[in-house]
Amino acid sequence: MIQHDVELKKFDLHTNDVIKRDFYKDRIVEACPTCGSTWHIKYGFYNGIQRYKCKVCDKTFSRATNSLWSYSKKNTRIWMEFTELMTENKTLKFCAEKLNISIGTAFYWRHKILKALSIDSIPDNLSGVVHVGKVIIKENFKGCRDPEIIAASTPRENIWVIGARGQEDTMFIKPIFKYQWDKVAFNEKVYTKIEKNSYIAAYGDSNINAIAMRHNKNKSIKVDKEYRIKYIWPNLKKWLSIFHGVASKYLQRYLSFFIIMNLDKAIDYMDLIYDRLFEGNRFIKTDEIRIRSSLF
Repeated sequence: MIQHDVELKKFDLHTNDVIKRDFYKDRIVEACPTCGSTWHIKYGFYNGIQRYKCKVCDKTFSRATNSLWSYSKKNTRIWMEFTELMTENKTLKFCAEKLNISIGTAFYWRHKILKALSIDSIPDNLSGVVHVGKVIIKENFKGCRDPEIIAASTPRENIWVIGARGQEDTMFIKPIFKYQWDKVAFNEKVYTKIEKNSYIAAYGDSNINAIAMRHNKNKSIKVDKEYRIKYIWPNLKKWLSIFHGVASKYLQRYLSFFIIMNLDKAIDYMDLIYDRLFEGNRFIKTDEIRIRSSLF
């Protein structure tokens, strides 16, 4: 007797399994996630996904181990839809209602993705004509329930966010220091990434202008304006307003996402998943998402 599946539940389960197998088929496993040994053998399949066994600690693992979605009880399709909604800058409430998940789950998913994106969002170096600018943002304690921290936050300190863009679509946007200009911190966290034979085009800050002049050895060349750096404050302010404010301790995670959204390369949620979220160890435990300490 033929069993009917009018609501296509079995079809959905099969589709999710196919999607999951496709995601993990090309994921490279270089070492055992338990002991770090590279001596392992293939050890069959589970739900179509290759498994391995470590020859040192005898632990088994698979191509899905320590990926972004490891141990998630939700199916792959919901994660994909959530990632798409993130690229559309949808609110947590909208995502929760659309996907029938709790706002708490939406919060943790968003930060799992943001944390994964922040792992390699900062380029190793900036070359060519390097455009450098800054924006000063007031500390934000959104979500903080500690009355002592809230009371101590008045007046809220200035956070200096430095933005830089080099050639080959490389961009750097990062909170560098608090309070006032800190040349030592700037040199350590920004200037060391700028190649010696590059040319610095500075925007809107006398301190950065002075460093640019010394670096350029007073030579001047004509360069096209980089408006994403020149107008970094209005661009960033408009983008952060979508989230109705961002706690300062999470600012770097959001800036990593902001960088991706402002590169020349057109990227959609599928590119984000394949190119950014499935490389290496992107797994983060739920209890590690909330940052207890301050930004610095």
